[in-house]
Amino acid sequence: MILLVRLALPVVAVCLAGCMGAPYPTGRPAELVPGGSSVEAQVQGRRLHWVESGDADAPPVLFIHGTPGSWEAFADYLTAPALSGYRLIAVDRPGFGGSSAGGVEPALSAQAAYLAEAFAELPPMIVVGHSLGGSIAMQLVRDAPDRVAGVVLVAASLEPAAEAPRWFNRLANWPLVRRIVPDSLARANDEVLALEPELRALWAGWTPPETPVILIQGMEDSLVRPSTADFAESVLHSDSTVIQRVDHAGHFVLWEQPERVIDAIHTLAEP
Repeated sequence: MILLVRLALPVVAVCLAGCMGAPYPTGRPAELVPGGSSVEAQVQGRRLHWVESGDADAPPVLFIHGTPGSWEAFADYLTAPALSGYRLIAVDRPGFGGSSAGGVEPALSAQAAYLAEAFAELPPMIVVGHSLGGSIAMQLVRDAPDRVAGVVLVAASLEPAAEAPRWFNRLANWPLVRRIVPDSLARANDEVLALEPELRALWAGWTPPETPVILIQGMEDSLVRPSTADFAESVLHSDSTVIQRVDHAGHFVLWEQPERVIDAIHTLAEP
């Protein structure tokens, strides 16, 4: 068994890291977002961290990262000149970055509740969710629709059947393998293992409101299936949803084509 684990670990690590790693800069908030603010707050008994930039009185945009990840996934957006007219907020989700204490929170409803409370004093936000962050964005629409002015979904995990755990997710959960998998990947794996039933609960018995949604889906995404765009068309309000199927783009369209995301934010912000 030990020999099997040793042989399997490199494969599992490559699969998890390859699926969930991301091409963005890392560093301290002051280095990546000069002039920005690093904020910590106690929300429902646990520490939540985020980084923000821009005018505090401007329309707010909340960025929610996937798994694993951190606020750093959106550092370039927080410094983008094209978004200078907004209050930009990139949060560390529970279990990651500055919000690591207390571990992950697999329940989408609990994560949405943290965000709704943390930013309760702000005007309705444009919410940008990447990958699993998109799942939480839609849970926020369901549980606190008054907090959301519009949603940009980028390679978002939405379709329950398409988010079933893969073989390497199950293997990484074996006790002997989990013991030697890097902590950030083990935490991400916990979220992935819980995601399918969480998404089924999200969509069960719910008719989404006319909250404006722009979905950006790469048609060569190997992590979130391109069929997710079809699923979104079937469940979201047709008159307020725009689907962008992007040819020759994968899961990293968030970083490879940021102009799409920025244009979507501007579109949702228009009166």
